[in-house]
Amino acid sequence: MVVDGANAWRRIWHVTLPGIVNVIVLLLILRLGSVLTVGFEQILLQQPAVGADAAQVLDTFVYYRGVLGGDWGLSTTVGLVKGLIGTVLVIGANRLAKRAGTGGVF
Repeated sequence: MVVDGANAWRRIWHVTLPGIVNVIVLLLILRLGSVLTVGFEQILLQQPAVGADAAQVLDTFVYYRGVLGGDWGLSTTVGLVKGLIGTVLVIGANRLAKRAGTGGVF
C-alpha cells in the first residue's frame, strides 16, 4: 500500500536506495581488495588452448616463476606488490566513502 502517492521509481530513489547505500558502499570497498585477482584455475587450465602468452596474469606468473621455476624472490615480490596495491585501493576507497558521507569499513 502506498501512502504518499509516489510511484515505484520515486519510492526506490527516495526510500530504498538511501536505506541500502551503506551496504552498497561496504560491498564495493571489500570487492576492491580482490580486483587484481582472477580465476587462476580457469586461466591455468585454458593456457594450452590459447597460448601461454595470451593467458599470462599475475597469478600464473607467480606460479610459473616461483613454484615451477624456483625464482622465489621475484614471485614473492610480485605477490606482495599485488597485495599492496589491493590494500591501497581499499584504504583509498574507504577514505573516499567517508568523505562522501557514508560510513566506510573502518
